[in-house]
Amino acid sequence: MQKPMNFLNRKIIKSLVAIIIISTLPACDKTPSEHLQPLTEDKYPVANMPDEPLETPLEINIEPKRLAMTSSWSAGIKDDGTLWTWGTDGLLRDTKTGQDPTPRQVEGVNDAVAVSGAGHMLLLRKDGTVWGWGSNSHGEIDPSDGDIFIEELRQIKGIENVVDSAAGEFASIFLTQDGSVYILGNKNDYPSECNEFRICKITMFNDMNIVKVQGSISTIFALNDKGEMYTTGFYPKDLGRFEDNSGYQNFKHKKDLFGLEKVNVPRKVVDFSYGFGNFALLEDGSLWSWGDGSGGWTAQGTLQNSLKPKKVDGLSKVVKMNSYSANTDNGDLYIWGMYTFEGKMSSNRSNISRPIKVMGGVSKSMLIKI
Repeated sequence: MQKPMNFLNRKIIKSLVAIIIISTLPACDKTPSEHLQPLTEDKYPVANMPDEPLETPLEINIEPKRLAMTSSWSAGIKDDGTLWTWGTDGLLRDTKTGQDPTPRQVEGVNDAVAVSGAGHMLLLRKDGTVWGWGSNSHGEIDPSDGDIFIEELRQIKGIENVVDSAAGEFASIFLTQDGSVYILGNKNDYPSECNEFRICKITMFNDMNIVKVQGSISTIFALNDKGEMYTTGFYPKDLGRFEDNSGYQNFKHKKDLFGLEKVNVPRKVVDFSYGFGNFALLEDGSLWSWGDGSGGWTAQGTLQNSLKPKKVDGLSKVVKMNSYSANTDNGDLYIWGMYTFEGKMSSNRSNISRPIKVMGGVSKSMLIKI
């Protein structure tokens, strides 16, 4: 059976979201690795856009996530509600070798709405139920089952009327129609009220009209219907509220819970992304970041950590984003972060600390949300 992947591996794999887009570049006689090796700030234009707002402010993005990745497999949803998988393990279908690099349909699913991935996957269906498969090492799918990996699609009991879900590190997070936030995972230390299925309502989000949620067992990000972004958790580097290096020594060891606070940015937040580098997209198209900068993950032109939100310089009029890439309104695609070409311990990698333009003429719908 597949063992749950570690956090670092998942983050590196997740950074490949932009590479999926890049793979649409014209084909030539180069291997994928050779295509990616030039992915450095001295080979591609560094973002140098005028600091101008969008003409029309963005609305809050509650678009369902249509693609998800783990360390060994991926899943996607088509417009007709069908579920497709590819990779190794977790495919929910028979293969001759146990792996399949080609996306193929999973039988019996034609009502899929959204999918989210970490060490496990969550599938949101039209009826508001959530189904999971993959790592169950911390009870993130079925805490009553001692198996650390669930191979079949299984309904998560005790939760309904879900409108958004997030598969996070060691946890599953759910947002219900009434704006309530719930978590499932054996190490839950948030103030909460739990039912018999160990689905726990996080009480600090009561009556906040939350419309979007992401996170893990250690950190939760949430956005309300006014465009106010809130964070809570145990790791100061993720929360966007501290002076540089203030309390940073605690981030490797879960300690006290830092309560719920609003992220201090100058305008309404319309979208956000949780990762090594954390990002908030504002209504004017500006992108703000904080967190671990060691792999270039904050896109701030430094490999230093940033514990308070700071505007990403040279990048404006952003219309879609995730933790590793962004679309601007003119169809340009920018990426940043750590890209490894031969293996996780290889020195053959690029730490792209400033956004670089790798493609133009990209449809706004092409940026994949993970």
